[in-house]
Amino acid sequence: MDDILNDHDLEDLECDLDVAGAKAGRVARRRTAIHDIEPGAEWNDVEQAILTRRSIRKFKARQVPAHMIRRILEMGRFAPSQGNCQPWSFIVVRDRTIIAQMEQYCVGVCKTMTANIDYTNYPPGSAERAAIMENTQKLNRENPNSFHPVPMTAIKSIANGRFAVFHRAPTVILLLLDKRGVGVPEVDIGVVGTNIVLAAQSLGLGTCWVGFSKLLSSNTALVEKLGVAPPFEIAEAVCVGYPIGNPTQQTISRQTHQIVWWEDGNMQILY
Repeated sequence: MDDILNDHDLEDLECDLDVAGAKAGRVARRRTAIHDIEPGAEWNDVEQAILTRRSIRKFKARQVPAHMIRRILEMGRFAPSQGNCQPWSFIVVRDRTIIAQMEQYCVGVCKTMTANIDYTNYPPGSAERAAIMENTQKLNRENPNSFHPVPMTAIKSIANGRFAVFHRAPTVILLLLDKRGVGVPEVDIGVVGTNIVLAAQSLGLGTCWVGFSKLLSSNTALVEKLGVAPPFEIAEAVCVGYPIGNPTQQTISRQTHQIVWWEDGNMQILY
């Protein structure tokens, strides 16, 4: 009879009920994961990690356990990327000899750059000063980000031995960028690096971004030794170690930016 369920019908019904139950369970779990935060509530653990993170430039000599480095890299692996293309790879350098070679090479490049573009090395009114100033101004117009006064000051400090490139950290993570990445892979590198430094902060480790690591790309022998090969190139580095002192107590100023806020057809300016 049509109104009597056979064995196959019962199996299909049970299957449908199982699927519906599983879906309901997922929905319930999502609902329980939603937290209603009241205005003025205490910062949660993730927010605290963001607020207390500092760029560390003084590390203890003690090496970070390997499993902790793998843990923060796992957080990096789960970073979002455009089209989920994940245009990155990691090289972990914990060999002090290799880190010293990396440091030495970057210092040498900075010394060469300082000699060629720092016109303050020559007296005012001299032909050498005028020629180098003209060259420096041209470079600044062509690439204002790289030749901004901030990195230029750091380059001079590195050349004069007042500033260590890799801050004598026991571990250096090189972030490699896959040039075949979808959209703007440089943005994805920034996201994956942010995951890494925040995960490290949550574990009590200190980190520092090192953009000067890109200078290593001009050393063919060292790049080959490190294992960098096309289509990957060195984009950034993150120094990792145990910070000296308690840098979270330092107050870091942050600019308040204008926010244009649209809601219900109205526009507001917030800060």
